[in-house]
Amino acid sequence: MRVKKRLALGVILFLTATVFAVSAVAEPILEKIERTGVVTMAFREGSVPFGYMNQKGEWVGFGLDLGYEIHQALERKFGKEIELVKKPMNPKTRIPLVVNGTVDIGIGSTTITLEREKVIDFSLPYFLTGTRLLVPKDSPIKDFPDLAGKRVGMGSGSTANIKGLDRAIAQGLIEPECQKMLFEEHNKGFLALQQGKIHAYFTDASILAGMKAKAEKPDDWKIVGRYLTYEPYGLLLPENQGEWRDFINETLVQIIKSGKFMEIYDKWFGPDGEVPLEMGDEYKALLKALSFPD
Repeated sequence: MRVKKRLALGVILFLTATVFAVSAVAEPILEKIERTGVVTMAFREGSVPFGYMNQKGEWVGFGLDLGYEIHQALERKFGKEIELVKKPMNPKTRIPLVVNGTVDIGIGSTTITLEREKVIDFSLPYFLTGTRLLVPKDSPIKDFPDLAGKRVGMGSGSTANIKGLDRAIAQGLIEPECQKMLFEEHNKGFLALQQGKIHAYFTDASILAGMKAKAEKPDDWKIVGRYLTYEPYGLLLPENQGEWRDFINETLVQIIKSGKFMEIYDKWFGPDGEVPLEMGDEYKALLKALSFPD
């Protein structure tokens, strides 16, 4: 009899905990932010210029400036101060942090892919780049076929990049195939490149430009190769949070239409920015297409 009662009590406690857990997960994020007065955002720490620590030890970057615009939009929406809590993320942790509810949004340099869409939502694409190679200035590597038999570094969580290189190998572009070496953060991969542990580092050109610009001697490095893939970036959002996604997308569109987006872009990627990177015609067309009417 006591065993049955204990079992019944255990079932009740389990069901109660499950209901509370589901309720917590299912709470609309906008309602949670209004109720708690807190929004939690994840940013990169080692991805120049999207999110990194500058020489003063300040957490800065293109992604953080976008996050501040979203934060201000939230304060305008609710008519009160909202606390912004910042959490670090890297290619390995960025999706789990959003999926498990640790953060409300992830802002960095994450490519929108159909595979990722199975477990997470994305905002509208707001950045467009492509994958190339960073090598020493005297390297004989000029394009992807030159990687044959070489050691190539890349982000461990950059699944789109890894699959892009795997496709190139499968198509016979790199024969014999290169050896892939994975790193949690791009700055760790660049350190390996500087130490001669790898022959090239492979990722998005926008990130490579940041690595080169922040090197002790930028002229010692060069970005080479065709665009192996095109990479549209989106903000990471939890699934089944339609109102939150709509708010983020509306905020992005308003930032673009107001000219604030180009102001932020020029700060980081303009001719006098941290990482000069000319905006291509495809990217300009994307931003124009996103300028939806009110």
